[in-house]
Amino acid sequence: MFNPKFLLKSKFNIKKAHIYEKAYHKILELNLFDETFYKNNYSEYEGDALQHYLFEGYKKNYDPSLNFNTYLYLKNYPDVQKASINPLVHYALYGIKENRTTFHSNFYMKEYILNTNLLYLNNYEFENKPLVSIIVLNKNGLKHLKRLFEDFSKKTNYPNFEVILVDNDSEDESVDYVKSLNLDFPITIIENDENLSFSKANNEACKIANGEYVLFLNNDMETTYGWLNEMMGTMINNENVGAVGAKLIFPANVNNHLFKIQHSGDILSFHKKKSSIYAYHQNEFVKPFDNEVNTLKKVISVTAAALLMKKSIFDEIDGFDEGYIYGYEDVDLALKLNKAGYDIWYCHSAVLFHHESSTRKVSENFENNSSRLNSKWWNYLNKNIYLDKINNNKFFCEQPLKFLFIVDDINDIYSSVSKLAKKFMDKSYVVGLAVNSEDIIIDGSVDIIVSFTDKLDENVDIRENTIKILFLEDDTKINNDFYDIIINNDVDNLINILKEFILSKYCENTS
Repeated sequence: MFNPKFLLKSKFNIKKAHIYEKAYHKILELNLFDETFYKNNYSEYEGDALQHYLFEGYKKNYDPSLNFNTYLYLKNYPDVQKASINPLVHYALYGIKENRTTFHSNFYMKEYILNTNLLYLNNYEFENKPLVSIIVLNKNGLKHLKRLFEDFSKKTNYPNFEVILVDNDSEDESVDYVKSLNLDFPITIIENDENLSFSKANNEACKIANGEYVLFLNNDMETTYGWLNEMMGTMINNENVGAVGAKLIFPANVNNHLFKIQHSGDILSFHKKKSSIYAYHQNEFVKPFDNEVNTLKKVISVTAAALLMKKSIFDEIDGFDEGYIYGYEDVDLALKLNKAGYDIWYCHSAVLFHHESSTRKVSENFENNSSRLNSKWWNYLNKNIYLDKINNNKFFCEQPLKFLFIVDDINDIYSSVSKLAKKFMDKSYVVGLAVNSEDIIIDGSVDIIVSFTDKLDENVDIRENTIKILFLEDDTKINNDFYDIIINNDVDNLINILKEFILSKYCENTS
């Protein structure tokens, strides 16, 4: 008589229950299942780990060990996939005899990342060890907290920190779980009776923080050895630091990104269709140790999913703006730091895996957050992004400055157009050409229109902040409010004129 649990999980298919129970014992006998591995990487199951994999986990492409890749076994053996049998069951009962190949789990990449990053650790030693208050915001995040606090002190590798858990009225056992932990560091639990916003909850937590430094940390983080030590070393060993961010990596079971970069600093861009500026993660999806993400560098912004600041500076700039609702709070904070003259550093050696909390619903509040960011920072960002593009700094924005020349007859003004185009391309600007000003569609990525004709249709559909220049080859005087700048045959001085215009147009002080 076989185990009734197998019959139940097989939906009373007696043949399947018999095969799976036989495979179950065979798998254990051959040591094909690693319970510790499964537990560490897939934490949502209850009961017998192997049974969970056999009947449920494999359907989500979970792997039973580092040495068996569920997805690749099915992909390489269509007959197994067609038979609708668990791939490890097939391998244990038939595949071994047939000399079928197994494939390493994608979590081998995780082991590679952990081991490789050890080579890049500075292992800072501190004469003074200032207290760091680590603030963790939580809402129904029990499975995340179990992952986060596993070996937390050992991985943190920094001797002086406290944790402040801000619980936003969780309905699971998050608070009870944390209270049950036997921790070797002080922890304070704030139990809110409502789900406060990210900004409000963290601002309130900062008020009771004892640390000279505060570190905002998402509950869905998986830390790696030395992460805080590296961030504090970056903070203390550089001057004028406003904030330090970390290298965040997608774990393999998040949207099939397979341990690629999730965050290595933010970058800004003009929206091609809307009259707005938006921020996004730079170098997203590249490999964790590619050159562009594997160096300590200054950036315009870092995500508050793992953000270290001096508490006095956080207070100086009035903390997080509570008008944002789970989105752009950290960008706004970074811009306040930038405007106040502080530097923001991306610390490549501080590595965390970000499991992307399902409780965060950015899309619901995107319009509010985007509108607030742009209403506060429109002039400041337009000025700095345009100057950044003109100077090819790629600090605020990574896209090059893009010109579009508009002409009616290229033969009539070839010399001026050619000279200007070469001058711009020598500066690594992008130059496009459009002929026939009466019938033209302008790409939303165009920053500056240089029209060699005054016949450009004023109803042409362009981005609101696209700069419009009328270039005249003679000394003709034209009054035309459609154009931002009118230039009379001054090729050599156009860039300086452009800079002066930007500084005058976006001169308002915003905060």
